Amino acid sequence: MDNTFNFGHFIPISTVDWHGRSASVLFFRGCQFDCPYCQNHAYLTGRDDTTVEELSSKISKAVPYISALVFSGGEPTMQPDALADLARYARSKSLDIGIETNGFAFDVIRTMVDEELLDKVFLDIKAPLDEPAHYAKVTGADEDMGARTVRAAAGTLTMCLDAEIEVEVRTTVFKGLAGAEQVLNIMSYLDITTSGNLTYAIQQGIPENTRSLKDAGIFHRDELMKMARAMKPDKIKHIRIRTQEQGDELIL
Repeated sequence: MDNTFNFGHFIPISTVDWHGRSASVLFFRGCQFDCPYCQNHAYLTGRDDTTVEELSSKISKAVPYISALVFSGGEPTMQPDALADLARYARSKSLDIGIETNGFAFDVIRTMVDEELLDKVFLDIKAPLDEPAHYAKVTGADEDMGARTVRAAAGTLTMCLDAEIEVEVRTTVFKGLAGAEQVLNIMSYLDITTSGNLTYAIQQGIPENTRSLKDAGIFHRDELMKMARAMKPDKIKHIRIRTQEQGDELIL
């Protein structure tokens, strides 16, 4: 493994990126979108060319202390060759593999599923999947890209659940961008159209950490709690909220 990729950051041990697991987290640079609320915007641009071999060595050193590896970004599917090589290496070390993704690169995810290189998918659904114009606004894209994105994200979700891969769908909420109405729409969609091992997580957006929404209003914990309890789903396995006030909380 000697191919080079655009490296973002590496966390040897994290207990917050995969609930209940100790995992290493590898951030890739680059993304298809330009979301104004992106909290990892440091990894959207720039270059740090690093070999897969170098990162494999870092993963190897962490193996005694972890049970999983999570790929994040940016958007890791933007660099599919390095992603696949590092996933294969993680599998050779008996690590479970997760990916934090926007779901746009359906074919990349499908290849990993077919090769049995994924155990959990953290899917960022940013707005209702039946509102491509709103999706375009949230992602900083045009409406054509918004329409393509909702189709790809919906397809990625269905494919992963059909393959019996655990999925956590995440929505980050900001006043004026995505709030209670959008969350209820997303929850309803998930409960009607999906089944399997699915968790829905509502995440509190922190304006000061964003790329360009530093003046946006924040939803407080009680407001997220109200969103989470707005419906009693039949198919969603768990609902969680994540806030600065109380961290990660299981609501259902």
